[in-house]
Amino acid sequence: MANGAGESITPFFTIWTAPRETIRDIVDYHPTRNVIALAAIGPAIGALASQWSKALGNNANLSVLWPIWVVVAVAIQAALGVLLLFILGAVFKWSGSLLGGVASRIEMRAALAWSQVPAIAAEVFLLIAVLMGVPIPTLHATGTLPQIDPAFYKVMVVEGVLGFWGFIVSLKCIGEVHRFSAWRALAAVLIPPLIALVAIGFIVFLISRLMGHH
Repeated sequence: MANGAGESITPFFTIWTAPRETIRDIVDYHPTRNVIALAAIGPAIGALASQWSKALGNNANLSVLWPIWVVVAVAIQAALGVLLLFILGAVFKWSGSLLGGVASRIEMRAALAWSQVPAIAAEVFLLIAVLMGVPIPTLHATGTLPQIDPAFYKVMVVEGVLGFWGFIVSLKCIGEVHRFSAWRALAAVLIPPLIALVAIGFIVFLISRLMGHH
């Protein structure tokens, strides 16, 4: 990839097939480019797809305030996406450093944001499917799922493929900014939830022991 390609539209395509080269070019020349936007777009489109699905399935009972609620829901999800980017950027910088990684927080945020491109494509595909009339199954008040439209299974296959490839891209991007392998990146991604599980288990154990003394 040519130097400075992060300034063009090229990374949106090359991130799919050459994630390491793409993210290296981005962090070397413009590590903050589109990072916030990429973190926000996926969750925002997901929220929009969810709201449209509910509206198309229950358009007779829509409130006049529904458009306002859609804007609020999309804005909230976008903000949460950005917040999660900063949290995970710090967490994976730390967990990667335990394995010899050298990424800065800015580089890690770039890696996480740009590796969201396949996920954004998945959300766009879901939104298109919803607008074409494919309903998203939602839980009833009884906690049971409604009858699922067969077309939804086809949507889920595409979503699954894009999600899997997005995960591979994210591991390669994380590995590149930390300057180690994708396998070590997988370990860096697994360390935080494993620590959280151990901590939760320890807390539950202490509480159960304390409760047992009463």
